[in-house]
Amino acid sequence: MTDYKYVFVTMRDEQIVEEINLFGVSFTRQLGDQGSFTGSFQFDQTGKNNSDLVAATTPGFTYVVVERNGVPVWWGPVWSRTYQSQAKECQISALGFECYPKKQRMLNDYTATGTNVAMFLALWTDMQSSAIGRNININVPTLIAGPTKTVSVLASDQRWYADAMSDLSDAADGFDWTIDCQRQNDGSYLKSVRVGYPSMGVQADSPDLVTFEYPGAITNYYMTESMADAGTNVRVLGAGEGTSMPITDVQQTHMLTLEGWPRWDINESYKDVNDPGLINQLAIQAAINDKPPMMTAKITVKADQDPVFGTYNIGDACQLVITDARNPSPGGSVAGLTIPSTIVGYEVHPEASDGVEEVNIILPGDTVNG
Repeated sequence: MTDYKYVFVTMRDEQIVEEINLFGVSFTRQLGDQGSFTGSFQFDQTGKNNSDLVAATTPGFTYVVVERNGVPVWWGPVWSRTYQSQAKECQISALGFECYPKKQRMLNDYTATGTNVAMFLALWTDMQSSAIGRNININVPTLIAGPTKTVSVLASDQRWYADAMSDLSDAADGFDWTIDCQRQNDGSYLKSVRVGYPSMGVQADSPDLVTFEYPGAITNYYMTESMADAGTNVRVLGAGEGTSMPITDVQQTHMLTLEGWPRWDINESYKDVNDPGLINQLAIQAAINDKPPMMTAKITVKADQDPVFGTYNIGDACQLVITDARNPSPGGSVAGLTIPSTIVGYEVHPEASDGVEEVNIILPGDTVNG
């Protein structure tokens, strides 16, 4: 049986203040962005003081760690709570620690030059040391990777740390990042920034590649094929204007000349890139990603069936192996359809309506419903 625990900890001094039984729980994690959490608890619990429950769930003062069989699977600051008097119930919501830089204003002029990863981590260090109350004990590693960048921000610009960070991570030559949490031997929690340039997690050529199968661990899936962002002829635009702008065109020649497809034009804009070589690389990748019709898959899996929830992480490459009426096998043991992808997030429902613990795997192009 899967054991879930919900532990509440103070943001600044890391004191575990309460473990509360919650119901109606769901939570999401996302690569490079904040996830979310919701859950509810009952007042007048046996062995619990109501005042302790209130103190433990104070928005902005404490954070919650979700443990699944003793392993943290979600963590973040309590963001809001709503009390319903007749039912004596309190619903709380929380956001992942990735939200923290979005509420921290840059108070001083800041200028630094280095690799984009080093600058990103330097911003985290500066943020946590720049004012009283900002240090929330997120460990920042020392990493050097990526192209050289200069970060220059004036305090008068009224920018947030998240703005400067996303300028680096979300650029065309950016990287993946998230906040990890581990439970230590003394029961405390260690929170750390994790960065991967240009990506992180299990790679597509790894023998440990995560595979979700239908039929199998996948209980249901939706497959959407669309022309909205697809094209047979892709033009990638770089920085600048007019003749100074680097431009690369890529055409799906085989589709046009041999398969009889009509021409569909689409632009991809990378206004932060002025390197023609990088624009060429981005155009080659865009031609792969934008090939029509573009397909987006949304899958729901059983958490306790291989691959078991907790054995994979956001940022891991994965593949979907599907054999059914829509995607029949051509014969033998060959799958009907194999889709390479990446786990960019997950949405977990510990108490699904049918009693089965379910996980919605968030893939590129998918949306979060939690």
